Amino acid sequence: MRYSIHDDTLDAKKARILINALVDCAKAGVRPSFSINKMLWGVSLYLECGSFNRENWRTYNRVSDAAKQVRDSGDKSWKKNVTFEHVRPIGKMYQMLLDERETVTLDRAALIIGEYPPVLITVKEELRMSELGFKHGGKPEERYAHIPIGGFTLRSEAAPR
Repeated sequence: MRYSIHDDTLDAKKARILINALVDCAKAGVRPSFSINKMLWGVSLYLECGSFNRENWRTYNRVSDAAKQVRDSGDKSWKKNVTFEHVRPIGKMYQMLLDERETVTLDRAALIIGEYPPVLITVKEELRMSELGFKHGGKPEERYAHIPIGGFTLRSEAAPR
């Protein structure tokens, strides 16, 4: 998590509001939904990029080696061949909040959401991940074992070990 939820910025305040809403939903046992998924997606993006806007895929630094080649190919339609993928699937994030609903705190929820930031991978890599049974689950290190990645680790550099 490169960006803190405890900053005084408007986006940090928004992240705290959304995380508290997610914690409240989990504590109430609310089932996963489109709106919960979008809140998780937005908070995840904030924790890594510092804003809720989709990161500029051309400059995003968490990119698989193959996605980097596609991005740098010069092909004008390169974006159709890559996808912004959550290393820890959104459904898994929310399930972890539900599992810990009795004790989950704002900071613990932020860790669950931001521990494994999104990665830009190719559509082919995502398809292969699905074929291997990792579409919605599995440990991040297992899900990405077949995807060559250089220059960063799957886990956030700021996540406690």
